[in-house]
Amino acid sequence: MKLRAVLVENEEHSLSRLRRLLSEFPQDIAVVGEAVDGPSAVETITAEAPDIVFLDIDLPGFNGFRVLQKLAKQPIVIFTTAFHQHALEAFKTHAVDYLLKPIETEAIRRALAKLRAMGCDHVQVDAQVAHAVAQYLESVSAGSRAPERLPCKEGDTTVLVKLGEILYFRADNKYTAVHTANREFLIDTPLIDLERKISPREFIRIHRATLVNISWIAEIRRSYDAGMTVLLKDAKGTELSVSRTYADNLRNI
Repeated sequence: MKLRAVLVENEEHSLSRLRRLLSEFPQDIAVVGEAVDGPSAVETITAEAPDIVFLDIDLPGFNGFRVLQKLAKQPIVIFTTAFHQHALEAFKTHAVDYLLKPIETEAIRRALAKLRAMGCDHVQVDAQVAHAVAQYLESVSAGSRAPERLPCKEGDTTVLVKLGEILYFRADNKYTAVHTANREFLIDTPLIDLERKISPREFIRIHRATLVNISWIAEIRRSYDAGMTVLLKDAKGTELSVSRTYADNLRNI
């Protein structure tokens, strides 16, 4: 039995991408409706009564959290967003998962596996299922608190690097470069997975390829062409480019 899904995305290209990704799981998902703003999302979800909603947070009209407040009955929810700062509020709504854009096939696969593990892959959320989701999220949170050290290999040696000593992470082909004030390591953990593991109060994404330690930021600079860079506190005065997509993350620190 398939989950009947409604897709809510604020941009057509994001909607098209999500639709394509979900088409890779025809045995699990059947898309029954789509919406591109808050009011139409409420209307579509109410009319279709889906089992699951893939819900963008930043929507025209009103945001994804407001959409849920306006529903008489909440389906299973998986949030989709480009910004990680909404994660805590998202889980308070009993959302099953929180997928950061750009979403990849493997992220969808993990989310569906999580649904099956909770036993709510073929039913709508009722009070009992919502309670199960809340318990699951609480247990996951308790068992996956942000690590204090990151294991980094250097030849045959594993160096345990304190997170506070890391200036920034940068995607480097198939690897992620870990930059401290004096050293650089390569690890095989994707940047998007690191972002999920470490605290958003300590590291923020400023570029598709860069996560920066907030405590190491000395200055935020704007250029004549409305571009932004951050200057770090290290001896070299490292400068990192900020993409417009992630500029709001800096405004919220």
